[in-house]
Amino acid sequence: MNRTVRRRVVPVVGTAGGSLGSYDHVDAVAVDVAPGTSAVEFTRVIFTGSPLWMGRLMALRDKLVAPFGLQVKERGKAAATRIEPGVKRGPFRILSVTEDEVLCGDDDKHLDFRVSFAVRPKTDGPGSEGVCTTVVRFNRPIGRLYFRTIEPFHHLIVATLLRPRHPPAPAP
Repeated sequence: MNRTVRRRVVPVVGTAGGSLGSYDHVDAVAVDVAPGTSAVEFTRVIFTGSPLWMGRLMALRDKLVAPFGLQVKERGKAAATRIEPGVKRGPFRILSVTEDEVLCGDDDKHLDFRVSFAVRPKTDGPGSEGVCTTVVRFNRPIGRLYFRTIEPFHHLIVATLLRPRHPPAPAP
């Protein structure tokens, strides 16, 4: 089983893109998951495994953007294991939950974003993969500038969150 994070995979845009109406940026990464893994289980692993440096980086981001009137997030672990609509976890508000996809996102004056945590059959062979798709709509020129500034961090954070932190599932 391939346990590495794969970039440039086919994104899961349907629900995420549809909830925004239109979008300006989309990217996706994937990792193999054990057969039978649900989107809720995949999302829970991602939400409960962020390293300390990531929390510190997000806290710094909040301090830097607060004077510009952008949303800052409550950072806590209380809702880490609850994967249900309405729960907030860091920059994510869970919007919808199905067996195959957990859709998160938020809207702000500079940009709106959706993140899909989906599980699907692998496109390049047998097995299943967890796919994290990010879809962003810029609301004003400052949204584009903001996203281009944080984009390298976005890619680093997503890859870190998807990197397996537990032993691979036994082969069937």
